[in-house]
This record gives sequence, C-alpha cells and structure tokens, in this order.
Amino acid sequence: MHFARSDASEWQSFGHEIAGVVVAKGKGVSNVKEGDAVVIESGSYNPYSSLSRNGRNDLDNTAPGIFWHEKSGTMGFADYVLAYKQSLVPYHGLTPEVACLTEPIGVAVDMTYAADIQLGNDVMVFGLGAIGLMSIPIVKMKGASRIYAVNRSGGKRAEVASEFGADEVILTSETPLEETMFRKGGVDRALVSADPQVLPDVMQYMNYGGFISFIGINTPNGDITFNINDFHFNKLQLRASHAAPALYFPLVLELLQDKHIDGDKLISHVITLDELEDGMILMRDNRQEVLKIVVKP
Repeated sequence: MHFARSDASEWQSFGHEIAGVVVAKGKGVSNVKEGDAVVIESGSYNPYSSLSRNGRNDLDNTAPGIFWHEKSGTMGFADYVLAYKQSLVPYHGLTPEVACLTEPIGVAVDMTYAADIQLGNDVMVFGLGAIGLMSIPIVKMKGASRIYAVNRSGGKRAEVASEFGADEVILTSETPLEETMFRKGGVDRALVSADPQVLPDVMQYMNYGGFISFIGINTPNGDITFNINDFHFNKLQLRASHAAPALYFPLVLELLQDKHIDGDKLISHVITLDELEDGMILMRDNRQEVLKIVVKP
C-alpha cells in the first residue's frame, strides 16, 4: 500500500498463508535452524492443554501464533515475519510459491474430513474459489464416485475444477441447479465454500442421510433459515469446518510434493510486495481469471 503506518488512524497487518526462510532464531529454538525453508501455521494448539491431553488438539486454539501479532506488522505481507517456534513446519522439494498454499489446502482438508466422504459417494463441491478447488482432488482421493463442481460463473476456475477431477462443472449463471440431472437424484455429500446463504438451497439436493460441511461467515447478519422438518426427516447432518488450529501441514506438504494436488495450477498470478494494492484490485475486479495471487517480498 502506498502509505506509511503513521498515516493511518486504524490499521491491521494481514497475510496468513506464509512460506519463508529462517534468517535468525531465538534461544531455545531447536526444531528449525537458520536457512531452513518453512511454512507457518496460522494457528497452533497447546500440547499441555486439557483438550490436547484428552486427544482433542483439534479444538485447542490457545497456543500463541501469528494472529497474536496482528497489531505488530509481522504477518505475511512483510519482508520479515516474527513467528513462534511451534508454528514453523520445515519443507523440502517445493518452491516457496507452492509451499505457501499449505495453509489454505489444510482448510480444504479439514472441510473434507468434516464431510466424512465415503467410498462411492456422489459429492457436490459448491463454490470454486481456492478452497473449493483445493478440495476437489482430496475428494477424489477419498474415493468419491462422482464429483459435481458448482459455481456461479466459469473462466479459469471451471477449467481447473475439471483438471482436478470434477466429473461435471455446473455454472448456475447458465444452468440453474434445479435443472441438473443428478444420477442418484441428489448427492451424498456436499462441501460448501460459497456464502452460507446457499445452504438451504444445497439441502434440497441432498440424498437421504447426506452430510454437508461448510466454511464461511459472509452472511449479512449471520442468520439463515431452513425447514427443520425436511432436514430432520431426510436425516441430514450440517457440519461447520473451522480449521483453527491449523492442522495437517505435513500431510498437505506430502500431497503437494507428490503432485496429488498440483499447486502450480492454483497460482494464477505472482506479484511483488510493492504491487499488493494492484493485486487486491485485480482479485476484486477479475475474479473469473484469478485463483491464488502469490505475493513475493
């Protein structure tokens, strides 16, 4: 941005999908050394908490992490980042551009776990932003029989959805979802990374006993309305995916290294830190052709 920190009455550092190189370490840091390439967890768990010791580290959010520094300017859009040692995960065999995708792919992994996809399920992926696209190859690996990728418009996102394994890409701006012929009448699982306001519509296309996982908070007032009787008698489950703490980094790095997820296909633009403002405008105004914009210092 083209202003100094002192020029802003209010400001907040941002950028939580980070890959970098350790240039210095503090006393007592033994899990990494100077020169190591690392990715940074956006949130870590405290191994000494009661939740973690009871086997639910996925629910513990109390370890310090980069969001603790949101007012200090040390998040990802900076030349240097101050990070806690427990948040650092070393990686090898990847470019930093691809490695920085680890955090959002971990979010996609969490969403697929929440959906409890079983071998042979027909799955709808609703919303083809980065998280939705990242989930498609994971859904494929988990044994989905057919994957329906749904988005309002096409462009690069529709192309990558097909390349990642979607059997059918449905563009609702061209074909309303109610005109889609699902081979089972509906789907067994749905992953929703679009605005949660679409959830009542998605419920109409769920097969008996279906699971819906979703990630998203961009509703006007946080309220949605659906028919609880239909939900109950169709024996549906609605599960929120909230990937905090950020888990699965070693798994994601392996998926990227083995090309089970092709990180290069997810990167549509690489810009410098000085071009950050232009990149944000590009993301706002040209969403059909923008996937992930990687910012390099």
